[in-house]
Amino acid sequence: MSQSFRRFLEGRFSRSLSRGGASAAAVCFGALAFGAGCSAEAEIPEVTVTRSDVEFEGVPSIPGVTDTTQEVTAEFEHPSDFELPEDLNPELRPLSAEITARGDMRSLSFLEGLRVTLSSRAPDAPPPLVVASYEKESGTVGKVVDLQINPESDVLSYWDTDQAYYEVTLWGVLPEQDWSIDVSFSFSGRLSTD
Repeated sequence: MSQSFRRFLEGRFSRSLSRGGASAAAVCFGALAFGAGCSAEAEIPEVTVTRSDVEFEGVPSIPGVTDTTQEVTAEFEHPSDFELPEDLNPELRPLSAEITARGDMRSLSFLEGLRVTLSSRAPDAPPPLVVASYEKESGTVGKVVDLQINPESDVLSYWDTDQAYYEVTLWGVLPEQDWSIDVSFSFSGRLSTD
């Protein structure tokens, strides 16, 4: 078992594996290399992926027309440096998602709805998948909006294509000035080997 892999286990799973647990997992994974037939499993602690400053252009007002719902879309690439070891059968599921207004914007109350879709540009990629959404309900809306997630989303089948991207589509009576949001997803999961 390589030292780098052992450091990966200890660094990534310090919340879910004790130091001894990481050593035991490293020994077990090492035994597999020699055909000893061992299985191991480790929980992945919560990991948050945030895309900062997703920008939207302001929507000019139309004289004489008020409160018109508009729809806009922005897209961003999946972080290329976020990887899990493929030989350890990784499983990853979304736990939560939120958007946060940036700059001087004090409220996202103008939003009526939002959809975050995960897609891939790879030719053999699965079809686009809605991983989070929002529908405005009664109540106060501030700078942060919690999104509904699809906890069964298989995000790794998109990430593994190395061409994954997200599309944020939102609608409402949108601001006239340019504005931006941060989009954050929290994930958890497990690594295992037989």
